[in-house]
Parts: sequence; C-alpha cells; structure tokens
Amino acid sequence: MTTLLSAPAQWAQDEFGFAQLGDQRRTERLVNIATNLAAKPGGTLPQAFPDWAELKAAYRFFSGAGASFEQVVAPHLERTRQACRQPGEYLIIEDTTELDYSHHPGAEDLGVIGDGRGRGFELHSALAVRVEAWTLEQRPEGTVVGLFGQQCNKPRPAPKGESPYDRLRRPRKSQRWAAALRQAGRPPSGSQWIYIADRESDFYEPILTCQQHGVDFIIRAYQNRRLAEAGHLG
Repeated sequence: MTTLLSAPAQWAQDEFGFAQLGDQRRTERLVNIATNLAAKPGGTLPQAFPDWAELKAAYRFFSGAGASFEQVVAPHLERTRQACRQPGEYLIIEDTTELDYSHHPGAEDLGVIGDGRGRGFELHSALAVRVEAWTLEQRPEGTVVGLFGQQCNKPRPAPKGESPYDRLRRPRKSQRWAAALRQAGRPPSGSQWIYIADRESDFYEPILTCQQHGVDFIIRAYQNRRLAEAGHLG
C-alpha cells in the first residue's frame, strides 16, 4: 500500500479549505491548524505552534462550539467519495479504534469504552484504497485515497430500566457499520467497490446494504450459516 504525500499547506487547503463552519475566518483557522499539525504529526500542540498567539488560537478553536467533528471531516469525505467514483477497483476497509483517555484528568465526561471502566471515544473509520495491481499471490497493491466515512462516538451504558421497545428506538452501535455506503450511494458504472470488515459487522444489515448498493463485500464470519444451495454449514 502506498500514499501520495503533498506539502502540508497544500494538503490542508485541499482537504479543509471548503469546510462550512459558518465563518470564513474559522475555516482559515482550521486550514492553518491542519498545516501545522501535518508538518509535525508526532508532536504536541505547543511543538506544532511555537508562537503563543497561534497556540492560543488553536486551543480556542478546539474548545469552541463553532466547528463540529462532522463539519470538519465533511469536505475530506466528499473528496474521497468523488475520487472513488472514477473508473477502477476500490477497497472500502472499515473498523473501529478505541481512543483511550482513561488517565486524563478531564476524562470523566467521555464515553465508556473497553470493559466499561475505560473512558474515551470510539472512532469508526472506513478507509478507501484504490487497487493498482494484484501480485502473483493475489494480494492487492494499492494507493490510499482517503477516509470514505468516519464517526466519532461517546458510548454510554444502557439506561437502567430500559424496555426492549426503548432499546430499539435509540441509536445502536451496530448502525454505524456500512453507514458510509448508505450515505455515498451506488458506485457508478466502471467503478467497483469492495467492502471489507471484521466479524463485528457479520450481521444482516451491512450485508443487505452492500447488496442494495451494488457493492461487493468480504466480511469475516462470526456466525455459522447454512448455505441455501449447498445444504451444509459454511
């Protein structure tokens, strides 16, 4: 797998320059923040912003209510989905990553992760990769296109005394799987999308979504199933 890297300033402008944050100055601040973080991706915020005024502006941006997670990632997601509409073969690889901030002093208000005692976020991502070639061992060689979909969630325990009816009405963790495909729609003629996910997505809705949108899929099996024609468990 390969990536094509551009200069930090150009990358930040391409990915976030069209973010709709309600104020052009806020969008320009986002581009500036992305430029500095891309230049020093392994550093802290003070290392990325040695100037105190710039660092303070970055903290103000992150703590303010003017830019949501969805607004920030929206232009990048749209750019990736448009690229995947070009003729070719694309892998849409989906999985969940836990961001653990259990030992941070401000973690009490975060989501419940892991065994229930951890605090943090669940970052659910769908990465798009364009297949450039197949090796003799039938392994794909590809170029990373970008994020096809991404959700950041703060899981909460089920409310005490919740009825089965109430449980069906509230948003569920399972609904995140293949959600990016439902948002993007069907791939155009000449563009093949292959959805790849771990066994947590081995249930009816993601499979149905792939079939409805004309998307091939490879999902790691979690449950044994009886094949309709073979008459035995697969």
